[in-house]
Amino acid sequence: MLEKIVKEAEQIAIDAGQWLVNNRYRMEAVHYKRNHLDVVTNIDQQNEARITERIKAAFPDHQIISEESQFGHTNYSSLDEDYYCWIVDPLDGTVNYVHDFTYYCVSIGVAKKGKLVAGVVYDPNRKELFSAVQGKGAYLNGKRIRVSERSIKQSVGHTGYTAADWSTDSPLRFEFSKCYARLRNIKIAGSAGLDLAYTACGRIDAFWQRSLSPWDIAAGILLVSEAGGRITDFSGQAFDLQQGNIVATNQVIHEKITELLMGGTRDA
Repeated sequence: MLEKIVKEAEQIAIDAGQWLVNNRYRMEAVHYKRNHLDVVTNIDQQNEARITERIKAAFPDHQIISEESQFGHTNYSSLDEDYYCWIVDPLDGTVNYVHDFTYYCVSIGVAKKGKLVAGVVYDPNRKELFSAVQGKGAYLNGKRIRVSERSIKQSVGHTGYTAADWSTDSPLRFEFSKCYARLRNIKIAGSAGLDLAYTACGRIDAFWQRSLSPWDIAAGILLVSEAGGRITDFSGQAFDLQQGNIVATNQVIHEKITELLMGGTRDA
């Protein structure tokens, strides 16, 4: 069943990603959800409807959690049930898409009994398909990928912030000040799905962010895990998909990153 699921998820993600590229000219007004940092377009909504229709046609008994239909709800109990639950972000990186900055993706994860069992991230601008099945490794366009082995001084980290937790005294300011001098560079690129995929394949070495939703990170979490990386919350404890504060690294630098994020001062 899992092989069938991941093959279908891959094809859905590829088709949905190409649709995003082909239909950007059809984008209408940008609407705000929580505030000006949290936006949605007709393209997000239409792509979600197309993806949902494809999933229901292929697997009518499966459940679906997706960004636009789920917005404003925080009950993700279906993730823990004894059936397959698809976790969909039809356009991860909407602000980038609006500004024609080509760092966005389609992200599709699948969970059962609270465990992620399949994940697909597709970057339509680079034709890159990242996929993983629980216990079978992570792949980029069919080739096995692994996290990097870089030390913290050699590392590049990605981070970000959401509308839910932004303020003038955001923890992001503190985190930058603690981490910036220790890493080679830190960037905010605007797509958690791609940030996690890039961590999985070793292009970057760490990603951390607060207040993310399941659809932002479900697929990427499995990619990093299956590529040999480590994922926890900010305190280094077991990560909870429904809680949303994530630190994902190449393992080598994980303890140093979490210590810095939590306010430690040990030299890296």
